[in-house]
Amino acid sequence: MAVALVLVLAAATVLGYYVVHIIRSHPRPPAVSQSRPSASASPSPSLGPYGHIATRQADPLPLTVAQLYPSSYTDNGATVVSTAASPTTNCLGAILGANLQQVVSSAGCSQVVRATYLSASQGLMGTIGVLNLVSAAKAMTVEHSADANDFIAQLAGPNGPTHKIGQGTGIEEAAAKGHYLILIWAQLTTLAKPGPVQTSQLENFMTGLLQNTANISLSKRLLTGAP
Repeated sequence: MAVALVLVLAAATVLGYYVVHIIRSHPRPPAVSQSRPSASASPSPSLGPYGHIATRQADPLPLTVAQLYPSSYTDNGATVVSTAASPTTNCLGAILGANLQQVVSSAGCSQVVRATYLSASQGLMGTIGVLNLVSAAKAMTVEHSADANDFIAQLAGPNGPTHKIGQGTGIEEAAAKGHYLILIWAQLTTLAKPGPVQTSQLENFMTGLLQNTANISLSKRLLTGAP
């Protein structure tokens, strides 16, 4: 279950952020067909709760855009499309907030892979990023260090609504899965401050974004040791 902490951040610049910070320590495995390895199965007891992804030493293959982020997916009848994606080894340049940058640096971050998605019919958009850290313990530490001042740097699309992502207001989510940290930023395409109904819609959007993208590949790594 997610633990939601509503944090209101006074605007330090011309852009204000109304942030609902969500900690989701154990993203649920995605539903998969019988033809694919079942991500709902438990890893071998000898491997522990994080299976093959407890440490980067045990899981050395780097992340890629292709592994993590499909070009589109359907969630609750809405089509969600990727408008931008980018891998980088400059971890500090892909996150915002001095505190988060400090703890990520101490967690041995080797790469961040981000993508931005748009649900045009719902008027929702968001950036998701996966940070490759040295261990599950470090990922948990960083997860709990993220707050209203610390989040993934929004990845703008070349045009359309996501070209302005990061302007206006939004909500964020942090989730640790093995030695990976997942950070999500989501907001309305109108750039308006979300009310209670819109906040709920954004939370559902972020859950679908996580489950239909990065969580599929990371769950496979956890269970099988392969991306």
